Amino acid sequence: MSAEQRPSGHPAERSAGVSSGETVSHLFREYNRMLIGYLTSRLRSVQEAKEVAQEAYVRLLQLQEPGTPSLLRAYLFKTATHLAIDRLRHRAVRQSAERTELFRELADDGGACEDPAEQLAARERAEQLLGFLEELPAKCREVFTLHRLEGVAQLEVGGRLGISERMVRRYVTYAMVYCRLRLDGVPADHAREQVAL
Repeated sequence: MSAEQRPSGHPAERSAGVSSGETVSHLFREYNRMLIGYLTSRLRSVQEAKEVAQEAYVRLLQLQEPGTPSLLRAYLFKTATHLAIDRLRHRAVRQSAERTELFRELADDGGACEDPAEQLAARERAEQLLGFLEELPAKCREVFTLHRLEGVAQLEVGGRLGISERMVRRYVTYAMVYCRLRLDGVPADHAREQVAL
């Protein structure tokens, strides 16, 4: 009898650790505390660790043929590790973009400073940043210009350009991180390699 034809509760399944749902429940009871501790050490956030662990359990439950408990445990930790790495990458990009106030001068038409030297420096920096924007792919530059410089909402930008709101956010983040790298003296080709859409 094939695996597809074998009814639930077959002796082979019982000996291997019962159904996938029961096996995942077993993993949760036995390893959840360890998994949360492991993820907390990577993410530095108990809440995010719990969210990543929950997503890992969901993925585990979606497996068609989960295998033995030891394989499931390895898969659980591997999946959670990949999810944690993804979250750390997204966090790093988001924090970098949030800390960056590169385009305040552009959006505010030079700002409100009255010191001529500061105004000149702001203008020079704005020109430099506009030059960096010219190095971006056309779609990315258009998204960034509409949203950050012209103040168009992300949803509307996506509607105008036929892309998702998520893709609008990715373009904006890409542009900000790229320009930050360029401002820090990173050559254009290296900056493009470091920032992926």
